[in-house]
Amino acid sequence: MKKLIFLMGVAIVITATNACSNAGSAKSEQTVSTETNIGETKATLIVQGSCGMCKTRIEKAAKSVAGVLAATWDAESKQLELRYDASKTAPEAVGKVVATVGHDTEKDKASDDVYNALPGCCKYRS
Repeated sequence: MKKLIFLMGVAIVITATNACSNAGSAKSEQTVSTETNIGETKATLIVQGSCGMCKTRIEKAAKSVAGVLAATWDAESKQLELRYDASKTAPEAVGKVVATVGHDTEKDKASDDVYNALPGCCKYRS
């Protein structure tokens, strides 16, 4: 009887783990990838930029969104790695805020006025 209860418990844990993994594997148009863990979700956005000043500006904007736990942007890959609380925000909200500081995402384009006010080293549009 104890073995049966133990095996049922293991089966429930495995089922719950698979459900969480499958829920986080869906992609939106803007996100490159998402992954869900208990209490946090991970996503990757493509964000245009070119230098260390861009990195600072993009990460600061992303972290200003309520629910964002961590944000790291890579200049070479143009990827913004996010860890966030899905009950408080979504990658689309982060993308909109990043665009307001001058950096285009796949869905949101920075206004020309904000983009043109960026330092010369931060200009990425052709």
